[in-house]
Amino acid sequence: EKQVFQLRAHMYQARSLFAADSSGLSDPFARVFFISQSQCTEVLNETLCPTWDQLLVFDNVELYGEAHEMRDDPPIIVIEIYDQDTVGKADFMGRTFAKPVVKMSDEQYSPPRFPPQLEYYQIYRGNSTAGDLLAAFELLQIGPGGKSELPPIDGPTDMDRGPILPVPLGIRPVLSRYRVEV
Repeated sequence: EKQVFQLRAHMYQARSLFAADSSGLSDPFARVFFISQSQCTEVLNETLCPTWDQLLVFDNVELYGEAHEMRDDPPIIVIEIYDQDTVGKADFMGRTFAKPVVKMSDEQYSPPRFPPQLEYYQIYRGNSTAGDLLAAFELLQIGPGGKSELPPIDGPTDMDRGPILPVPLGIRPVLSRYRVEV
């Protein structure tokens, strides 16, 4: 059976990446691969802990198989981290794998499974660890009613960033300011 889905990759941040440039920093971006599609986050300059705060939406992802198999054992998402160089191609920094939380069209988009929570994924370069990725992934089945039945993408709209969607409220962490006196 052919099933049609939308994948939402909530790419929040990475930490403890290794320095790929001579400055001791990197210009990291992430490339997300799912089935036959891929998308990239924006490049953040000179940091080892990038906060992308970006939602990547993969539309019309066609998967073949039984509905219960898709829900219980979805395809793997591959996330690769690269260092953008001003000259030449990007340098590979590491890779991790994730499984999305799957919502079939007949299920409710409600707690405890939805919205998905951000998780840390260990980034590997060969056999060694190369940092962590904080992200969440959800695979939403598009039912007979089309995309209008999908949960809306709620979140702040950032006009300065153009077409880049931030991670929606409810998934993004709630940040607080603290003052430390020494």
